[in-house]
Amino acid sequence: MKTIKLNYALLFTALLFIGVSCSTDEDEMMPETNSQDLHVKYENANNGAKAKMYTVDFGELNGSGVTGTAELILEGNDLTVTIMASGLEANSLHPQHIHGFMENKGNSTCPPPSADEDGDGLVSVAEGAPFYGGIQQALILNLEDDLSFPVADEDGNIEFEMTYTVNKDITPLQNRAIVLHGMTVDGTYQVTLPVACGQITSSQGKSLLNKLKKKKHPFWVLFLCGLVEFKISLPFFLQQQEEPASFLQDRW
Repeated sequence: MKTIKLNYALLFTALLFIGVSCSTDEDEMMPETNSQDLHVKYENANNGAKAKMYTVDFGELNGSGVTGTAELILEGNDLTVTIMASGLEANSLHPQHIHGFMENKGNSTCPPPSADEDGDGLVSVAEGAPFYGGIQQALILNLEDDLSFPVADEDGNIEFEMTYTVNKDITPLQNRAIVLHGMTVDGTYQVTLPVACGQITSSQGKSLLNKLKKKKHPFWVLFLCGLVEFKISLPFFLQQQEEPASFLQDRW
């Protein structure tokens, strides 16, 4: 009996501990002095809803070797886009756009190599359009200059961030994709050639357990966080200890 009580105490202590262990870097990095301002900002954004957050993982197109990620935050009519990409052609202009379908709000996807209809070994903008749709938002640096796209540094990297005022036509963002352009082919720089593409996905409600896996927490922390994520309460757990096999069978 003493052993059972000791086990319960240890379990309860562990569950209290993971309240800290399961916290994310974003929570730790939130400046305390601005917490009230941030709360008001997020609650008032997007007609009273919280800011909506999205991510993109870029995959290469046309054998470019380009990789990268993007983050998007939609607060009301303000859309902030952050892009970090590498493997681009150095010291060159790289157009970038949010693409999508206006008519039926269809889901944008990234074109496979088979989209190359003319057999030249490259997927052009026109050949990729049936997959990702038309341009919904040019991701430029100067709103008064339609060609003010970022230029990759000497190592082929881009670090880009800009905020735009958008209307509801650009939503739902999770049905859109971002395409990066620009690569030399046969000695000629083709500024419109797609070199990377990524579907926009909502980052709301992503599994806490998946975030912790990326941080390489010990297995026991992941396991206990998994219990919390599946909402297994301590009283329920204690009640089922007399029939562990039945407990496991019912839950899993």
